[in-house]
Amino acid sequence: MRKRPAGSGLVRGGQAGGQAGGQTGAAGGGAGWWDNFSFRDCRHLRIFECEVKPMGSQIDEGLLDEKLAIIEGVKSWQPRLISKLESVIRSGDEDTLFRMNPIRFAREKGVEEEEAIDLFLHSVKAGLFRLNWQLWCPGCGGIVESFDSLRTLGTHYHCNFCQVNLEATLDDYIEITFALSPRVRDIEFNHPETLSAEDFFLRYIFHPEAYFPDGTKFGDAMKKQKPPMFYLEPDAKFEIGMTLPPGTVSGSDWLNRLDLFLAVAGEPMQAIEEVDIFLDPGSIRAPKAELRPGPKVLRFRNRTALKGAIILMSHPEGEIHSPLAFPPFLSGKRLFNSQTFRDLFQSETIQGEEGIAIKDITVLFTDLKSSTALYDRIGDLQAYHLVRQHFGSLARVINKHGGAIVKTIGDAVMATFLQPAEALGAALGMLDEIDRFNQSNGSKDIVLKIGIHKGSSIAVTLNERLDYFGQTVNVASRVQGLAGAEEIYITQEMYDVPEVRALIKDHPVNAKDARLKGIQEKVKVFRVRARPAEVSAPLRLERLAT
Repeated sequence: MRKRPAGSGLVRGGQAGGQAGGQTGAAGGGAGWWDNFSFRDCRHLRIFECEVKPMGSQIDEGLLDEKLAIIEGVKSWQPRLISKLESVIRSGDEDTLFRMNPIRFAREKGVEEEEAIDLFLHSVKAGLFRLNWQLWCPGCGGIVESFDSLRTLGTHYHCNFCQVNLEATLDDYIEITFALSPRVRDIEFNHPETLSAEDFFLRYIFHPEAYFPDGTKFGDAMKKQKPPMFYLEPDAKFEIGMTLPPGTVSGSDWLNRLDLFLAVAGEPMQAIEEVDIFLDPGSIRAPKAELRPGPKVLRFRNRTALKGAIILMSHPEGEIHSPLAFPPFLSGKRLFNSQTFRDLFQSETIQGEEGIAIKDITVLFTDLKSSTALYDRIGDLQAYHLVRQHFGSLARVINKHGGAIVKTIGDAVMATFLQPAEALGAALGMLDEIDRFNQSNGSKDIVLKIGIHKGSSIAVTLNERLDYFGQTVNVASRVQGLAGAEEIYITQEMYDVPEVRALIKDHPVNAKDARLKGIQEKVKVFRVRARPAEVSAPLRLERLAT
């Protein structure tokens, strides 16, 4: 146990009782879950002592200055960006510092989003922030799982509160947030065992900004409805009075991942009915799974050695609950598409062999025309030097258009983009950049061929790096193989995107049905020529021979 500094409190857990929404002692958690939520000093124990630091504690000025200096020296940032970050650290509320959203930070501070994402990623590398992955449930807005590393992210999860199974996809409900290091400034969320039950659920568990389709925040609706929220210590009892309409009652012990579901049906009762509900190892159970409508006294008893955190919700018959929406956040998909993330956190790997699904990603492949002849003509050393230089030129264009290089394969590049138009813009930019590259070298040794496709994919770890796998990747690679010198080939899925057609409206576009290796049916592809038409005109299609 750490030595307690002057002024710190001592919390003793394992005592019976607990007030609904009130302050309680520290909790002893179940294995695994507490680790993810930083109950470091107090987990797994029935009776324990742990340090509770004063809330609103002072900033470690020397450490903050040291970390900011490291970040400032990494690159040339936008003007005053570091001072804007420092201001938030010094004066930001603790809810903000617990889950910093770089997209929100960018919009509030007038910063480009990619710059803000880079800022927080470098801040993690410098030790100023910690990177956390959260999987949110769209039904209740609660955290289904939280991770401090990609390698612990799985593919399927269960929300006990909503009693639904969820698939983890990088596009939707996986949010990346950044928590300020407690060494720099300690906040109450680093000690969730000190939170009241209401704060634990509404500020710690449920997404603070989730909202219904009509714009009502979920947290505000919960405060208005005032559902029972309480801690239940080992061997403790707790009673709740509720009048239940026809429908259902759902509940969850969020600490121990247990759920309760009761049907409410039949003739209403006038007399108060007492219902015993037991927290047993591995379950919450009542003597019967169906209750009659009317006044109830729900008597909870914890018959385990672990503290529980209970929330109950009554759902009237016919209630329709639309999925919650979330403000813009840094998704797993977008993080994967950050070149800074790939460069700084190369050790991040995906566990298992299944990978993680991505619903939509745009994949671009480049290759060099006649590269074998190039090596033969100018020699291996000089050719290799040119190829490496051309990689650098392509990387700058890809980064400028919001993409990331996944890998290089011989003379080829594989890159990904969030939007199809970004990928096509990068492809057109690459042709221009390589043209300048060749002019500066007084030759035309580097000649690009490019292919692009969009669709679903699977993020995996291959050869100790984050990669993509699936038919979308295969098609993009095969389409690139159709391209000739200074040509871009795109698929029908790409061409159907309005922003893509807008980009190529001044370029001659040729359509054809092509056979791709490994794909049974012919695929509609479009060839975009490198040189724009001399006269701006509506998009014209020329049918290529198949």
